[in-house]
Amino acid sequence: MINFRKIFIFLVSINIITLIWWLILIFNTFPKKYYFSDSVSDKYNSAIIVLTGGKGRIQKGIDLYKNNHGSFLFISGVFRESELEIKQQIERQVLNHNCCVIYDKNATSTFENAFEVKNWLFENPEIENLILVSSYYHLPRGYIIFNNIVEKKIFLSPAEDNIQIDSNLFFHIKLIFLEYFKVIYTIISLI
Repeated sequence: MINFRKIFIFLVSINIITLIWWLILIFNTFPKKYYFSDSVSDKYNSAIIVLTGGKGRIQKGIDLYKNNHGSFLFISGVFRESELEIKQQIERQVLNHNCCVIYDKNATSTFENAFEVKNWLFENPEIENLILVSSYYHLPRGYIIFNNIVEKKIFLSPAEDNIQIDSNLFFHIKLIFLEYFKVIYTIISLI
């Protein structure tokens, strides 16, 4: 006979444990060993990958590129603003944009971002490191997906240098919980 009460308690316990893990992970802003630092990057073997869709991500990628942290700037995903505006912004800030800035307009999800980058890496086998740029709450899921699809060393760089959770606590809590369920779904779909 199946004891539904025990199954329910088990499932609730698992959810509570994983939620606590997620909160520790996200508020620790993902383990620092994955984070990009100036000593990690080798410009000639690195590419900066920007996952669009959040505030400040493209600018963070441009800043890293201008500071010679990567030989390529790969901007992946659906642009919220007009594509022309973004290209003009990048062209104003990046001198050698014709050779080293790659735009991917096809990806509509993080999985598709990873596959687009993987396809691009086949043409650029010299790239050994990826610097993944996204929002702080998206980086853990982005890392999980890219680590399973792209066989390169991955470093993380949050778009927000100083995360101001106090500014709108409810908004950040909503994002964190939404990402929690997306991470659970991602892990299950990668099994």
